[in-house]
Amino acid sequence: MENNFYKDNRRVMLIEPPFYRLYHDQYCLVKYPLALGYLSGAIIKNSNWSVQTYNADFNVRKKVFNPENEYVSGEGFKRYLSSLKDYSLPIWKEVRNIIKDYNPSVVGISAKTQNFVSAGIVAKIAKEINSEIKIIVGGVHPTMNGSKVLDHEDIDFLSIGEGEKTIVELLHALENDKELNTVKGIVFKDNGKIVSTKSQSYIENLDTLNFPLTNASKVLKDFDKYPKEAFGYIFASRGCPYACTFCESKSMWTRKVRYRSPENVIAELKQLYEFGVKKVNFDDDTFGVSKKNIKAINDLMHDELPNMTYTCETVVQLAKDENVVKDMKRGGCTATFVGIESGSNEILKKIKKTQTTEECIQAMQNLRKHDIESHAFIMVGFPDETEETFMQTINFISKLKPDSVIFSIFTPYPGSDIYNECKDKGIIQGDFDLSLYNHQSPLNCFTKNIPKERFYKLRKKAFEFVDNYNRKAKFRRGITSLRKLGVRATWRRVYRHFYSKFLKYTIVKSN
Repeated sequence: MENNFYKDNRRVMLIEPPFYRLYHDQYCLVKYPLALGYLSGAIIKNSNWSVQTYNADFNVRKKVFNPENEYVSGEGFKRYLSSLKDYSLPIWKEVRNIIKDYNPSVVGISAKTQNFVSAGIVAKIAKEINSEIKIIVGGVHPTMNGSKVLDHEDIDFLSIGEGEKTIVELLHALENDKELNTVKGIVFKDNGKIVSTKSQSYIENLDTLNFPLTNASKVLKDFDKYPKEAFGYIFASRGCPYACTFCESKSMWTRKVRYRSPENVIAELKQLYEFGVKKVNFDDDTFGVSKKNIKAINDLMHDELPNMTYTCETVVQLAKDENVVKDMKRGGCTATFVGIESGSNEILKKIKKTQTTEECIQAMQNLRKHDIESHAFIMVGFPDETEETFMQTINFISKLKPDSVIFSIFTPYPGSDIYNECKDKGIIQGDFDLSLYNHQSPLNCFTKNIPKERFYKLRKKAFEFVDNYNRKAKFRRGITSLRKLGVRATWRRVYRHFYSKFLKYTIVKSN
């Protein structure tokens, strides 16, 4: 086949496949995915291809995702599974129409494990529109699973690891009919044989990347329908030095952390602020990591962006350091999301978290002391979980006293150390249904120490407890805000009334 098709039609569409919208069409990811922003920037800067980005998980008719309903009742999960089979749904018609209207010769899809089945449907739709369209799938899932992903007949290429260099090289090869094995960081089929090319080098100087907002108005489908806050996401580093067994980050980015210069971060923050974004979230796996880096960024934010605030993810080891927390507060940090995970020291050690429950409490106390909201990631259901450690974790929440709990059921994502452990222990047997690999699945149960039906019962109690805790904590934060505004007269009476009538929570009993 002549490759004039790619030379004559140098148009690439980058897609974030739907996930939340499959639970309900009005659910929505109100965010411009950073991966699409950076990839499109690299294409514009380093090639002569036109590009459009499309977040298929965005819907202007947004509706709040209800985790309790989705996790416990399974109603949303049933809709999700049905949506993966019913191509007549509005979301799939939308995907088809948008791809058809743009008429790309290449479609790039960003895929995590939880949305890989959806990514495959997007690929299928693109091929039905035009079989000559080349489908590239990149992101965490193909990086973790390699050639196995090519079992999907509609996927032509996998982009392994960091994608900005790779996609530019691949587009150049397609338009010039060059040998594909010269492109670094891809996996493809050649006459039925799997070909894996040399690894792509990581970008050493992250300051060379274009800011996602720079080209968003030109490339993002329905840009004008996005609220300003959808663009309030930024990263200051890539990579994570920690070795948590349930996380795939080290396989995607390695444990070597690469930092953007503080000056480059501030330049992007200024761009966002001028656009109208007053609050941002640092999307780093762990914001800063380096205490020196944290201080430098926060010093500049304090001096040059005093009216901008931010949130971030961090770890206990940083949050328990008072100097670090002081720097964050000074720079405008209002809330942190902390990887607590378990209330059992035994489990923490098993999953290689570098913390104890005592240090977790210290970290939360430190954040409260400096008036930074602390939101705790809590996870249950690890392979070595017992009913005792499960209950330790749930009851630990009351000791921890976070401002809210982000509660999830453990899922062994392919590429993580713990996935292999689950395979070795027979918890996962054969090829597991990828549609079930997400924290919204009510079928999740990956521990052999607790019978499945008992685990589901404990999980339901845990969700009820967390839901009550979060409602109480939200009300408490509201009262605190009123006090700061000078509304003092009846707050104690109101607090006691709601606490006793609606918001009371107690230590959970396992029976």
